[in-house]
Amino acid sequence: MKPTPEQEKIYNFIKLDSNHGIIDAVAGSGKTTTIIESIEYVDKSKSLLFCAFNKSIRDEIQVRVSKKGNNNIVVKNLHQLGYEILKSNSELNFNVKTRKYNDLIAKSVETYNKSSFLSYLKLYDVSSEPENSYEKSQLNTYFNSFKSKLLDSVGKFRLTLAKDDIFDFKEMIFHFNIVDTNKTSENILDKVINLLFKATGLLLEEGNKIAKSHNIIDLTDMLYLPKVFKLYPIKNYDILFVDECQDLSKAQLAIALKYVKKSGRVIAVGDPCQSIYGFTGADIESFSRFEKLLKNHNKLTLSFCFRCPNNVIEYAQNFREDIKPFSDKEGIIEKLEFDKVIEYAKDGDLVISRTKAPLTTLLFILLESNRKVNIHQDDVKDLFNELRFLFSKQELNTSNVLKDGYDFFEKVKERNIYFVENKAKKMSNNSAKDEFIKEETEYVERRVNFLQRQASIHLDVTTLNELIKRIEGLVTESDDAIKLSTIHKAKGLENQRVFILDYDKLPLNKDNHKPWETVQENNLKYVALTRAKESLFLVNSIKEDFEIDEGNLFDELDDIW
Repeated sequence: MKPTPEQEKIYNFIKLDSNHGIIDAVAGSGKTTTIIESIEYVDKSKSLLFCAFNKSIRDEIQVRVSKKGNNNIVVKNLHQLGYEILKSNSELNFNVKTRKYNDLIAKSVETYNKSSFLSYLKLYDVSSEPENSYEKSQLNTYFNSFKSKLLDSVGKFRLTLAKDDIFDFKEMIFHFNIVDTNKTSENILDKVINLLFKATGLLLEEGNKIAKSHNIIDLTDMLYLPKVFKLYPIKNYDILFVDECQDLSKAQLAIALKYVKKSGRVIAVGDPCQSIYGFTGADIESFSRFEKLLKNHNKLTLSFCFRCPNNVIEYAQNFREDIKPFSDKEGIIEKLEFDKVIEYAKDGDLVISRTKAPLTTLLFILLESNRKVNIHQDDVKDLFNELRFLFSKQELNTSNVLKDGYDFFEKVKERNIYFVENKAKKMSNNSAKDEFIKEETEYVERRVNFLQRQASIHLDVTTLNELIKRIEGLVTESDDAIKLSTIHKAKGLENQRVFILDYDKLPLNKDNHKPWETVQENNLKYVALTRAKESLFLVNSIKEDFEIDEGNLFDELDDIW
């Protein structure tokens, strides 16, 4: 295919210029193809590092780059690059423990962070020596709360390369809602933050110490420790290509730039309107940060969308005005009620949603209708864990608990609805509280009812765990199945026909959303809209009285006359 004028400009820039390049590429503009084709225009004597955002993108690019036959090209993701820096500066092998800080936190609360935890309890008038079941429950709740906040703090601190400074720490805490200002009294807010600051510092000190003495690290350490220990890679490169540059954390950006020669060039490509990972610790200003850091740079664009039809792009232009259709083609846009999805969806279609709840409900309906379903591996784990969380460990593993039938499942519903109502008590906005209770109660009931129906079908299983594993086994990886995905996981995907669930709730809006979160929600809607190559179905949220239409007995009979 003949390159567009914009692509030609990029190729000429790669070939003839010596400046850094920042490519602003709209959704569906063929950015990966363009930068891979750019390799043809790089001097063959130059060493080139292609920095991919994650493993799946790395694997895709590796396959395409391998066909070029240029031995000077290395393709790695950012965690690999960080790990290589650590490995090349150590004589010992590293022991990667993904739950390193989970384990350290539990121990720290009993030892060097005990005083911080006890002070935390005191702020909330919680007894550290419970005398009854209520006080025990309260202590457990605040213990988990403290651990959760501490784990979040230590993760975000490393990813954002935060300074060891209370003011910088406080800004980080507020930015990521680690301490919710709407739920924390002003009288104790600063005290809670000071306690977390002290506890996070001690925890990091311990984590860094065992990384140095025993080479025990987690994934975030791969990005953070090269900065802390002032380590550099053995080899650096003439040219660095950075894909998805709008979604890098500061720690990832630092790793990438360590691999470029002082005289080298950086070619960064991304779409600021597809920045959607701010909640994980990504720098929401990552794209513009490249512009600030790379003083001598040329700004280039890819503004034509090859993927989407005209009418879909018109919707997308509400979020990014400069996105344009490459060719004149009309697609189909249709609004649907949720109960019509099962009727409209064909094998191979992509169904996406901002939240997992409607995906879970649709999954139940599809499985009960004997339809093939394909779910992203990460989402499979989350969706089925949501089923397990309805029950206690004892209920999940006790034989013949299913024989209690209706009574057992009703008790499970009542208990989980009680948990929902308790959680809602912390919400100050009454209308938001009522909406939360209504939606979460319905979601509890749908999940429990689904498992109750499945238990009546799979009569040979004896435990709930076995039942859930069997249902999980019905999910396939086949391409000709209906694909279910969150919008986050669908980024980078495209499909002929796309359904967006809960479209009437997009962009998602919450009372306590910060401005950057509102921007990210708009970006998510833009990402969702731009997955469709032909047909786009905008699906309204589930109606309150929604039930699966089972048909009637008459339709199942052949001929009664």
